[in-house]
Amino acid sequence: MIEYTLLTTLAFHHLVIGGILFTVLALLNKLVASSAELRSWLWMTAFIISTLVPFTLITDGNEQNLLSVAAETKLVEANADDKTAWLNNQQVTLPDASWHLPSEVVFNFSFLLTLAVALWLLGSLWRTIMVASSYLRTRQLINVTIEHAPALSQHISVAVFTSTKVSSPLVVGLIKPKIIIPNSITEQLPHEQLSAIVLHEYAHIKRKDNWFGLFQELIAILFWWSPVIRVLNKQIHVEREIACDLRAVAQMKNSKQYAQSLIDCAKLMVIEQRSVLAMGLFSKKKELNYRVGAILKSNGIKRPKITMVAALCVALIATTIQATQVFSPKISIKHTIADARHYSLLPERESLLLINAVARNDIDTIKALQQSGVDINVPALGDGTALIIAVKRDNKAMVQALIDLGADVDQSSSGDGNPLITAAMNNNLELAELLLDNGADVNAIVPRDETPLINASYFGYYQMTELLINRGADVNLAVTTGMSDRYQVRSPLNRARNPQIKALLVANGAAE
Repeated sequence: MIEYTLLTTLAFHHLVIGGILFTVLALLNKLVASSAELRSWLWMTAFIISTLVPFTLITDGNEQNLLSVAAETKLVEANADDKTAWLNNQQVTLPDASWHLPSEVVFNFSFLLTLAVALWLLGSLWRTIMVASSYLRTRQLINVTIEHAPALSQHISVAVFTSTKVSSPLVVGLIKPKIIIPNSITEQLPHEQLSAIVLHEYAHIKRKDNWFGLFQELIAILFWWSPVIRVLNKQIHVEREIACDLRAVAQMKNSKQYAQSLIDCAKLMVIEQRSVLAMGLFSKKKELNYRVGAILKSNGIKRPKITMVAALCVALIATTIQATQVFSPKISIKHTIADARHYSLLPERESLLLINAVARNDIDTIKALQQSGVDINVPALGDGTALIIAVKRDNKAMVQALIDLGADVDQSSSGDGNPLITAAMNNNLELAELLLDNGADVNAIVPRDETPLINASYFGYYQMTELLINRGADVNLAVTTGMSDRYQVRSPLNRARNPQIKALLVANGAAE
């Protein structure tokens, strides 16, 4: 459940961030005239950002505590006489700035998510096999089936070869790249047109497109399912090909001749073949008209300097990271795990062992279960977490022992609230004090179980209500119930059982 919640949350952030980047860049490309060179690198930058930036939003969940301490200090200094709000130097509870896909949704669709994860892994495995087989075919191509063509290498620093095993011009290799031209093309096109094709492939090498193409393929192994990756890959390819066209045109100084070379080459290509380590001249024939049009209109647009391209890409990265850090909710590992545990259950055997150990005060068995990998914060079948069970049994020694073993004082369980809510419902003042002293969140909201204060008010426990208020409970914190309860809005005041509790709440600032 925890893994599914994190994966789906990261996937959601990836899709949102990538979608926004695609929209912004697409609008800019329509509104601002720019070169294909610049556009190709901006699309590549968006590709990288959409895959990596979501991971920068992951936090351990402790930042909120630091903010709480700072806020508490300022508020205490500003209102030192308000002893009811700051008794025992309690922390301020600030709004939670983190977000993850609700674990309840993940829980309800866990079967479908399991199938989706299985499909994702199979798809990634299949793409890995394709990458590996493409690499092997490329190595075989380099080592066996190519012939050197020195006449085509005169004006470039890379060797050009011909082969009967390829159907389109391409670049192979990373460390020592080579250009390979199909024999069918070298036999039918004049030298001037062949030179144009070679210059296009050489432009790929100068731009390091073989390295970036490999990077794209490796990312696509994990993100093959993403429509964002697919659409960004398409944009990168189109602009990259045009950028190489324009580099070649700049060397030939004849855009019409180059365009004709492109058309004649396309006529000779019948079967398309692409290698992971190869950058081909064509990938989709429907792009030919677009490329030819861009070539014929290229005279007015100069290729930008590499420093300007790098600066704009860095600016896009910095702006996106800053915007996501300011406007995107963080992915709190702590809160995600706690929420996912809420809907998780220990296996039946482990549940029985844990429940019986708590009932017998058998701390040694609980330690042994922990050492064997049992998470004591995952609810046991039908009884809540070990700590909730101990609170239900009014076992102060076991409560403290479990806390010492790492039991989360705020961990909730579906249908069982959390430890402090359990103490409030049972009017156990001593255990409520113990939990609060060990960091329990007095304003924690549990789906379908509201808050400790709402429960204390509802059950009519005056002293418990007073204790919670004195320890910082928000008397106006309301909770909207689920569909089964017709989306009622419940607050401490509207759930108060008797006039005495209502008067206590109003005296502490509760409002209708």
